[in-house]
Amino acid sequence: MRISIILLFISHLTFGQYWGGQEISESDLSSWLPKFEIEYAGTYHFGESESESDFHLFFSGDCIIGQVKSGYWEENTGIWRNKYINLTNIKIDKTGKFTSDQHTGQFIRYKTETGEYYKGLKINNPWTSWIEDSEFEIGTRTKLVFDDIYYGKYGKASFRKLTTDELKKISTEELTIMRNEIYARYGYIFIKDRKMYKYFRTQDWYSAEHENVSDFLTEIELYNINLIKQFE
Repeated sequence: MRISIILLFISHLTFGQYWGGQEISESDLSSWLPKFEIEYAGTYHFGESESESDFHLFFSGDCIIGQVKSGYWEENTGIWRNKYINLTNIKIDKTGKFTSDQHTGQFIRYKTETGEYYKGLKINNPWTSWIEDSEFEIGTRTKLVFDDIYYGKYGKASFRKLTTDELKKISTEELTIMRNEIYARYGYIFIKDRKMYKYFRTQDWYSAEHENVSDFLTEIELYNINLIKQFE
């Protein structure tokens, strides 16, 4: 869901605040302090048009997973490719301050002219390339729907740690599919005419894009890949 926000003019002495490409006033922002930290889980939509990105934030046991999904036009081919950045060592304090190794920010609420509030995440050093270092960007929070992000028969392998008990009940053939699905969701290009190549090319959600997706894998996915290998 996109939110249209009226452009508000602010003092040149104040750093720019961007929400969906529109500049807004920091005076219309306030801290978002829910009762439970898990309420911050969701998808935060940043930017507009080719500068759009989605930041998926969720909690699983002792893990906080934060992944940026964006895209780019591949040089020479002109094909649109997805890319992913994982934020590491994410922490959220009692004041709604967000920190990670790569980006910092603040969970906020935005008050519109009608008095309605929207929830979001303000990033101090945005990953959006067109925004200057002295400016911020805000992402609108929407509900995180795992089925809309992690396709395939075993999407759970990407958003929670699997257990040995459940893997013991799955055949070797299905374990291989489960493990390779993690790579396939990122558009991994399988070796032509091999078993996994033939399997995933029949899946309507699969798109071959990258020869190497190792850098895209989250902490949970790396854990599950290693665990699955023990049972294959």
